[in-house]
Amino acid sequence: MHLNKVLVLGCSRSGTTEFCKTLQEISSKKFIWEPEFNHSEKIINSMGVDKFLDKMYDNDDTFGIKFGVYPKKKIHNDIIDYHDMVFFLSRRNVFLQSLSLNLAKKTEKWRAVDFGVETLTEKEKQQYNEIKVDAISIDDIKKDIVGIKEITNNTIGYLKSHRNSRVLFYEDLFGFFSGVKLNTEDNYKNIENWQELKTFYEQNKDFCHFDL
Repeated sequence: MHLNKVLVLGCSRSGTTEFCKTLQEISSKKFIWEPEFNHSEKIINSMGVDKFLDKMYDNDDTFGIKFGVYPKKKIHNDIIDYHDMVFFLSRRNVFLQSLSLNLAKKTEKWRAVDFGVETLTEKEKQQYNEIKVDAISIDDIKKDIVGIKEITNNTIGYLKSHRNSRVLFYEDLFGFFSGVKLNTEDNYKNIENWQELKTFYEQNKDFCHFDL
């Protein structure tokens, strides 16, 4: 089946950016990135979902759209139903997902492009890994994990009724991505309370993980 309209969904730090870049390279067509950042929710409500998406796809070069899903911000089910194919990216280790999110907020470094490059050199990675980071609240981590699990369960539940959808895990896919993985234990250990965070994870592994 030839798919013209592909929707990629995922919470922050689930690999959606690299996944969309890969699909874009394979298809030689473009993705529309995070249109909700351009006040699209208000536009969707005024235009209706179909008209809004028809406008997004009113170009033969457009292959798909990436939407972020966030706790307390539900994706319109009609947006899912409109598409030929839906990919939902998730992470099994939700603790590391939350940690990566909080680290990105504190350093304001989300991807290699935030350094002005497509990929980091070994020297640039070393410099990034040496950045000292203030303590990250355990309560914030817990709140993230609960919220991410809730939106993940809700989204996967709805996708079961979609004619053509796939749930993909970051841990299974990341080795195929061409981009740079910014956050590893090399820089996590520079978080002021890293040992406290690590102990919390070791004592709460079931809570910190998600699986189907």
